Amino acid sequence: MINFLKRYKHYLSNLILIWTIFFFYKTFDYYQKILSQNTLKTLLYLALAYSILGLIYYSLTPKDNLRETKGTLLIKTLSKIAFFKKIDKKEKISLLFIIVKIFFLPLMINFALANYYALKNQIPQLFHSGNLFSISSFNAISFPLILTLIFFIDTLVFALGYAFEAKFLKNRIISVESTFFGWFVTLICYPPFNSYVTKYLDWYANDYIIFSSESITFIMRILIISLLTIYVSATISLGTKASNLTNRGIVSRGPYKYIRHPAYITKNLSWWATIIPILSWPAILSMSFWSIIYHLRAITEEKHLSQDPAYIEYKKKVKYRYIPFIY
Repeated sequence: MINFLKRYKHYLSNLILIWTIFFFYKTFDYYQKILSQNTLKTLLYLALAYSILGLIYYSLTPKDNLRETKGTLLIKTLSKIAFFKKIDKKEKISLLFIIVKIFFLPLMINFALANYYALKNQIPQLFHSGNLFSISSFNAISFPLILTLIFFIDTLVFALGYAFEAKFLKNRIISVESTFFGWFVTLICYPPFNSYVTKYLDWYANDYIIFSSESITFIMRILIISLLTIYVSATISLGTKASNLTNRGIVSRGPYKYIRHPAYITKNLSWWATIIPILSWPAILSMSFWSIIYHLRAITEEKHLSQDPAYIEYKKKVKYRYIPFIY
C-alpha cells in the first residue's frame, strides 16, 4: 500500500483536483448559464483523458522520474494555509496558475467552440454566392467568415495553452502575476467582470458596423482584417505558451520581434475603427476607457515579466511597446 501511494500519490491528487473542478463547472449556477453543452462535454473528455492516460504514465514511468503535480502542491498549499503557515514560492505559483486555469480554460473552450460552429454555418455560404470577388460579396460573406476564422484560431490556441502544460511543449510555468492590480486589469476584460462595466459604460465597438457606403465599408473591413491578422499572428507566435497572467517563457518571434504588445495595439485599433460611423462623446469615452485598461495590462505584464532576466534582454532588443520607431 505504501509503495502504491508513493507511485500514485501525484496522479491521485491531480485526479481529485481535476474532477472537483469539473463538477464545479457542472453544478455552479454561473457556469451552467454560460457554458454550452459542447464545452462541458469537452471538459469531461479532457478529464477522462487524463484519468486514463495519467494512470498509464504513472504506471510506466520510473518512480524517481515522477515530479510533484499541481494537485499535490495544492493539497500542501491548502494544508499550510489552514494552519497559518507560510507557503513557498513554488506553492504560490502553483496555486495562482490553478486559479488562472480554472477561470480561463472553460471560457476559451466555450469561445473556440462557438467560433467553430459559426464557421461551419458560414462556409457553405461561399458556394451559394454569385460572385465571391465582388465588394458586396466580401462585405456580406467573406468578411464575417475571415473574422470568425481569426477568432477561432485565437481562442483555440489559448484553449490549448491553458489545457496542456508539459516539458516537451516548452510551456512550463515560470511565474504568475501576483499583484491584485495586475489581476484586476486582466479579468475586467472577460466575462462576467466586463458585463459589470458595460452596465455603466456602453460598448460601442462593432466588428460588423456598416459605414457610409459599400465601398468605404469594404476599405474599412480590409483595414480591420489586416489589424486582426497581426493580432492572431501574435497569438500563433505564442503557441503553447499562450496564457494570461503568466510567464511561460519569453517569445520574440512573429510580431513580437518588432513590438512588445502587438495583440493589444491591433485589437484596440480595430475597435477604434469600428466606432468611426457612430463617433460620439459616449463612444469615445467608452473606447478610451478600454484602451487605458489594455495599456495598464501591458504595464503590469511588463512589470511582472521583468522579474525574468530573459525579458530584460528582450526589452533591450525590442524597444517599442506598440508602434515601431514611435512608442
